[in-house]
Amino acid sequence: MPDSTASLSSLHLRELFGSESDQLSLVDTGETPGSTPFRVEDFAERQVLLGWFPNINDNEENSWRIRFSKREKALLLQIAVICVVLAANVGLTIYATSRYPTVHGVGLIYLGDCDTVQRLDQWIHLLINVLSTLMLSASNYCIQLQAAPTRADIDAAHRKRKWLDIGVPSLRNFRHIGYWKRLCWVLLALCALPIHLAYNSAVFKSLASNDYTIVVVKDEFVSGASWNLSVAERNRQGDWSWNDTRVNTRADYHNIIANIQRDTMFGLYKTKNVSECFDAYDDYWLPQSNGAIFVKNASASPEDGSLLLYVDVVPRWDDWAKNMWAASNGTGRFVAKSPKKPVVNWHLGPPRYEVSHCLLQPPDTTTSRCRFQYSSYILYTVCVFNFLTALTICCVWVIRRREKGAVDEQALKNAVISTLGDAIASFMRNPDLATENACLATKNDFNALDESQWKTIYQPRPWRRTPKRWKSAVSRKQWLSLLFLTLPLLTIACLALASSIRSLKHRAIPTSFPALFSLGFGSLTPNTYLTIAVPREDPAGLLFSVLLINLPQVFLSLIYVVYNAVLSTFLIQREFSLMYLEKKRKPLRVSEPIGIQRSSYFITIPFRYGIPLSAGSMLMHWLISQSFFLGRVTALAPDGQEDAENSFSTGAYSPGAIIVAIIVGFTEAAALVLLGCRQYDGTMAMACTNSMAISAACHSLEEDRKDGYQLPIQWGVVAVGNDGVGHCAFTTASSHRICQPQEGVNYR
Repeated sequence: MPDSTASLSSLHLRELFGSESDQLSLVDTGETPGSTPFRVEDFAERQVLLGWFPNINDNEENSWRIRFSKREKALLLQIAVICVVLAANVGLTIYATSRYPTVHGVGLIYLGDCDTVQRLDQWIHLLINVLSTLMLSASNYCIQLQAAPTRADIDAAHRKRKWLDIGVPSLRNFRHIGYWKRLCWVLLALCALPIHLAYNSAVFKSLASNDYTIVVVKDEFVSGASWNLSVAERNRQGDWSWNDTRVNTRADYHNIIANIQRDTMFGLYKTKNVSECFDAYDDYWLPQSNGAIFVKNASASPEDGSLLLYVDVVPRWDDWAKNMWAASNGTGRFVAKSPKKPVVNWHLGPPRYEVSHCLLQPPDTTTSRCRFQYSSYILYTVCVFNFLTALTICCVWVIRRREKGAVDEQALKNAVISTLGDAIASFMRNPDLATENACLATKNDFNALDESQWKTIYQPRPWRRTPKRWKSAVSRKQWLSLLFLTLPLLTIACLALASSIRSLKHRAIPTSFPALFSLGFGSLTPNTYLTIAVPREDPAGLLFSVLLINLPQVFLSLIYVVYNAVLSTFLIQREFSLMYLEKKRKPLRVSEPIGIQRSSYFITIPFRYGIPLSAGSMLMHWLISQSFFLGRVTALAPDGQEDAENSFSTGAYSPGAIIVAIIVGFTEAAALVLLGCRQYDGTMAMACTNSMAISAACHSLEEDRKDGYQLPIQWGVVAVGNDGVGHCAFTTASSHRICQPQEGVNYR
């Protein structure tokens, strides 16, 4: 976003400081040879520039731009944002818990039409994502501010021959910043963790699946003939679809079957043929009811009674068919996929009874309705950590207000250095003696370990143009950190996809690309439950499932932080490496501007990089949420009442969403690698985010120390001594007075 100083015309700057062609001609004609003693002159003066830039004397008293760029005002804005979010979260929590009571920590907001539930889910989750984005943005802003060192922190580290990172979130800085800043940093980071893990699962839709009881009977059953449970239990032995711990969970089967017989005798059940009967029990989510199935080949003796088989079915949480008693077609095998439709030859149980027809409880006596529910435990957790975040940011603001009372030298030492412009301004104003006489030093020089290596840093060295790739700006640790976070997540996604394909193949479910996407994008299906050993019952089942499915979101957030740091390092070095060009001569972009200094609307990343980065991060978070998500199934008894005992929460996955997430993840990783292949021209040193390397380039001449940091500056050779050794620094001198360093000439 351009600010008022960005509109300064290049014509004005050329008239004031000279053109680049003037500068080059001076070098080419030999008027100022690389080793001939000289010293730049014609330094810029505030009073002279006042006619060109009337706002050069702007301050927070007379400029809204400067006033609202101050960290104190920015922190107040973050406090306002976080308090609005806190009020919204607390208000919604009080409203939900008072109006919609909970059972095992789960409350019912709406029961009814599935389309209405879908719309509620979309709009409420949109609100949640808006609130969470505001809360996490405010928290991240403060975290980055707390991780930025002050000038005093930097000076203390330099005295120990340690360097700090400028402009990027860095753990290197953690041990060097003040105790209270470390404490606030940790608190904000810990408060953000449960938000990543749980907020999106605070409300959720629950799909309903019916309990039902099936009896396989002889024709005389409908005439009131006697029956015997023990005969039916003997007939089903050896077939897990009829005799398993995941079915037959009820106790009072005698009354259930007696009621079925009574209703069939009174004509309350409807007759269906074989295909219609099979289809009625072939969908996990459709309304289903009790049924009596009649067979053709009943060979039991009359004294065995009219009941041949029975099974009581509840929603399954594993990945086999809920209607396995029907889909196995009398084979006794575990199956997940039904036979090809229409089914006209249908056998049941180990005796392989052939179905003739059936009587089903009519749909109007059973209810299958969608539910929109919430977790009070998650809402309480979000409110608590939202409050702690707000309290921590308020503490940061109060402490910074107290520090603002310091003046002059103390104020300079307490100034937070969060951007490259902040660092250059501070080092120009008050050069650091620890980096004197090392104007061409690179970031790698300050990793020296022994005394002899350190001494070589401060000796004159010849300048050579050394073009390097952007990727060389980033340390090996940063690349390894990004690699160790990204590869496991992509590997887990690939393994999850491979495991899901293998599981689907094992259950004879098609696994072609169209078939995988036909399972739905982020849709809950009984074929894609995560069948790992975690609790299923509430509240433990809900909480474990929420933590499990949101764990990749935490890793994705960590990847974003490191990805951001790598990209920031690329761009900091790019900004630094172009500051020798006359066309790039501008006032510094700083955190708290004065006069014509440019406002820092972003910490390091310009919008043309930051917007795609944020959009890519949001896309990946959304894709991960569609790849792994909460599966909440409400079991309904035949009378439509909720069966809490057999309702469950589980994790689920979507193969189609996993495929898209893997493709997007590799694309974003490839984009960073391709950016790393771009090249710096090699005129300026590879300083990157290294505070000592930046400081070494900022030992300006005395004339530039008072006001130079507030004016348009340029880097170049500002002096050559009688010994032929030159010195490079930032200066406000006219461009035609500044020389570029010459190949083979020594500088210090």
